[in-house]
Amino acid sequence: MGADELLMSRVFRFVTSAAVVLTTSVGMVPSGGRVATAAGAPWTLPTVPPTCTQDQADSGDVAGCVITNGDGLPETLGWPAPPFPDPQGQVVSPWVDLSIGASGPTVARVQTALIAAGGSVSADGLFGQRTADAVTAYQTLKALPATGIVDVATANSLGVQNLTGGTWPPSGWKWLGWGYNGSAALAAWEQQLISNPIPIGSMKKGQLVAFADALPLFMGFYAEIQARGYVINDGGTYVFRCTASTRKDCAGLTRAALSNHAYGLASDINTIKNPQRAYYGINGASACATPMVTDLPKWVVDAAQKWGLYWGGYGWSSGCSSPSQSRASVTRDAMHFEFNGSPTQAHMILRRNVGAGACINLVTELGQPVNWCMLNTDVPPAMSRIAISTNAPAGATTALVNIAATGVLGPGYLTAEDCGPRPNGVRGWSNGNVRIGRTSSWATIVPIDAQGRFCIYQSSAFHTVVDVQGFFSPSAAAPTGNLFTPMAARRTMDTRSQTYCLPDGSCIAPSLVGPTIVTTNTVPSTISPVAVLANLTVTEATKPGYLTADACSALTPGPQTHSNVNYTNLDLSITNLGVVPATATDMGVQFCTFTNQLVHEVVDVLGLFAPPDQGGLGYTTLTPTRLIDTRECRTDPVTLVQQCGVANAPGRIIHLIAPAGTTVAVVNVTAVDPVAKGLVTAASCSTFANHGFASPVVQAVANTVVANLAVIPVDPDGSYCITSTSTTHLVVDQVGSFSPTGDLRFVPISPNRLHDSRPPG
Repeated sequence: MGADELLMSRVFRFVTSAAVVLTTSVGMVPSGGRVATAAGAPWTLPTVPPTCTQDQADSGDVAGCVITNGDGLPETLGWPAPPFPDPQGQVVSPWVDLSIGASGPTVARVQTALIAAGGSVSADGLFGQRTADAVTAYQTLKALPATGIVDVATANSLGVQNLTGGTWPPSGWKWLGWGYNGSAALAAWEQQLISNPIPIGSMKKGQLVAFADALPLFMGFYAEIQARGYVINDGGTYVFRCTASTRKDCAGLTRAALSNHAYGLASDINTIKNPQRAYYGINGASACATPMVTDLPKWVVDAAQKWGLYWGGYGWSSGCSSPSQSRASVTRDAMHFEFNGSPTQAHMILRRNVGAGACINLVTELGQPVNWCMLNTDVPPAMSRIAISTNAPAGATTALVNIAATGVLGPGYLTAEDCGPRPNGVRGWSNGNVRIGRTSSWATIVPIDAQGRFCIYQSSAFHTVVDVQGFFSPSAAAPTGNLFTPMAARRTMDTRSQTYCLPDGSCIAPSLVGPTIVTTNTVPSTISPVAVLANLTVTEATKPGYLTADACSALTPGPQTHSNVNYTNLDLSITNLGVVPATATDMGVQFCTFTNQLVHEVVDVLGLFAPPDQGGLGYTTLTPTRLIDTRECRTDPVTLVQQCGVANAPGRIIHLIAPAGTTVAVVNVTAVDPVAKGLVTAASCSTFANHGFASPVVQAVANTVVANLAVIPVDPDGSYCITSTSTTHLVVDQVGSFSPTGDLRFVPISPNRLHDSRPPG
């Protein structure tokens, strides 16, 4: 991740920390200390801090100063330039000289041209002495008569014409009474904006809208003041309109009158309690000494200042620097906070406000990327959508990964998906379900995009860890890639009842396995595989921990850099599917496991991956589809019996039909709210009919939800079966298949941890 990405990440890092706190009532300590309530009297007679120096703004150290409006529009600072509802079909009229006292759109166009030429002037459409001085300086530079009056020669040099008439509003612009949001003419502009991908206290997901560089400032501000006790009843950022002190619909104005809201560079908070209002002097006193109407205490304004936001309560049109300044009137906009700096300065402010932590890449529901770094106490919140870069080789279209969830704050699920737009936010399938206080892992086969990415959507707050184990590529891209050979499921290790051996050749009678490496010998084979497909089960753990499976040559005792199974000491059995690098030996195909706590291990081998000259099946990625959900209505495709909302009884077999040509089905199996712990097994239907061995794919836990990926042989008629030993609802999601015509080939890699949302260390 580059420096700019890191900076943007931190945009979200503070935000998420505060947002999670706000939704989980855990509590947050923002910089400056925690404030239990919104204590403090409203700051009705403020004194404006000094204007930030260039060095302060560029360094991001702006807590003791304010970034004020500079000359020119936001686009002169590096922000994108928006469209504007200029009258349609205007005609060029004879030039009319402009001098002090003139006003209107033509004056604003002149001022904009002067700014582009380096002039120091505001594009406010009012021709005052400052504009006259800028005109004189420009005329001198261009060897024109230095009169300070914009005559025809000066106008031609500036490239400004006198445009009149035309139809207004122009086509494509629809005034809603408060803004032009959603107008056809703004489609391209609004596609550049992003919204908060997570709720922030009372702010719903998607309620704050701005450019990616600016949005984190507002998110951080909103998160901090709410976490410190200030209550926000209404708030927002983006509204495409002109300033409140002009015609908001921009009629007769130029882009110089656009509000910072039109750029997403301003936010209004609690508009009723903090109205924009003109104040006048009382009994001959200065208007600056007239208290304003606001409920904002000084610490809220100080927090905004730290995030680089200027407060409208200081006043517009020069405002009041202090209550002692003499002014007949002043317009104060107490609801309003705006950012007047550049994108680079926004980045530096983020760096200043957010300390180091894990950095991840979020993706909005519209598919827009947003980099985000978290505080050490942060947990990615509900409805996060995290992009995972897999470092895929050229041509790879699908990744095999192991996803772990930990630090779970609420029950929910995760879905591995593409990172494209998800406008309705609905997920029709899932890859795993999370439980409070548990760390869970799931093997997942997921399509990746041209950038080698996929996304994880999580419905509740928890950390995620991703270990990449290999890739599937078309045969043209990976002609030596490996094919899959299924095997009749076979239990090759069970330390509860079988002797197990160490790499040095010594063997141990059935017993708990300590923190050591165990050699697993599968059945002898004429195939020389590169990897073994196996269900890995841990049971009777004495303490929480993890199991790592890998080639024996790659494992050494001690902490591992990746894992396959995560377990607790709650007398539960945990199973996860693994594709484990392996080596053919005289004793059979061999791989090793390491566990960091005393546990029993069970290994069921389901198949092998080997080079294509040894035969095998190719993989086909299928659109994830929910095949059955016993909580809903379903009809068994073999028995034709229909049931609605009926949990699967112990021993009852559910039949499924694979896509035509499938040899091995790849599905995600979920047990939902079993009445007691038990096993969910899957196999070809003939295996069950012949009472053959079927490897448990899910270790069901009473009154909770557990999922696992299953690779299931299919009978010649296309059927395969699932059953359970306890009464439970079952959900099956189809994700892929192996077949003779499948074109994707598997290329394993040394398992590599490429994502971990937990704090470093």
